[in-house]
Amino acid sequence: MAPSGPRPALLALLVLLGALFLVSEAQVHLALGDQRLNPTVTYGVDSLSAKASVSVTAEEEGTQWLLCAVILGNQSQKTRQRVTIYSFPAPNVTLTKPEVSEGTEVIVKCEAHPAANVTLNGVPAQPPGPRAQFLLKATPEDNGRSFSCSATLEVAGQLIHKNQTRELRVLYGPRLDERDCPGNWTWPENSQQTPMCQAWGNPLPELKCLKDGTFPLPIGESVTVTRDLEGTYLCRARSTQGEVTREVTVNVLSPRYEIVIITVVAAAAILGTAGLSTYLYNRQRKIRIYRLQQAQKGTPMKPNTQTTPP
Repeated sequence: MAPSGPRPALLALLVLLGALFLVSEAQVHLALGDQRLNPTVTYGVDSLSAKASVSVTAEEEGTQWLLCAVILGNQSQKTRQRVTIYSFPAPNVTLTKPEVSEGTEVIVKCEAHPAANVTLNGVPAQPPGPRAQFLLKATPEDNGRSFSCSATLEVAGQLIHKNQTRELRVLYGPRLDERDCPGNWTWPENSQQTPMCQAWGNPLPELKCLKDGTFPLPIGESVTVTRDLEGTYLCRARSTQGEVTREVTVNVLSPRYEIVIITVVAAAAILGTAGLSTYLYNRQRKIRIYRLQQAQKGTPMKPNTQTTPP
């Protein structure tokens, strides 16, 4: 119900009569339309308040008058106020099924009070009204997605809002990709490492990585890298929605191998420096020869004459 404002006339009467009579002697009568109510009265020094519970049916929805009468001594005062009775339950959101497999089409529906306007997942019903729906094809990204319906009803000039949500669960098979399960690890021998490989899916799949079908890779555990850890492992993620496999390779670098790498890199650097020096020397030499040839071409040649005999 949407009730009323203050009743100054009753308060003034109680204050005026409070000097002559005890307020606790006042009688209060409440009635809603033709229905007489049984109020609970709370008394103060020079005031009182009364409240009552009332049961109404759908047929009584609408506007009714609430009557309040106070009798104190030989004086009485009445007041009445317009009360709006309404019923506005939360909207009803339904899914074809709350749990579906990946790729299944799902219809999302929202229904509310016939006089309400609904908005489903932020999109108003078209045309505006109490019902809205849309169709989607379930994907792994929809798992755990909430669908929210908001209903708005105008009552006695005021807008009242009610909301309801439903969650969708999507079942999908295991996933193993490079980002969450790298295909290649290279670690120094005797170092501490933690192999990481994460499988995704709903339900969450069981993951095992084995070398030669027997030797397990301790996923998520800190281990000391030894030569025994080296090799190619087959990682298998399995659930009720299927299974997927992926190969991962562990390479172990021994200390001697590291020295060889450093030596090769140093030798390559030395050879590169020597090669660069030789190139620069030959280039400067060619430039000098070219300049000498150009200078010689620019000098005139003296004629070679013979002496006439006497």
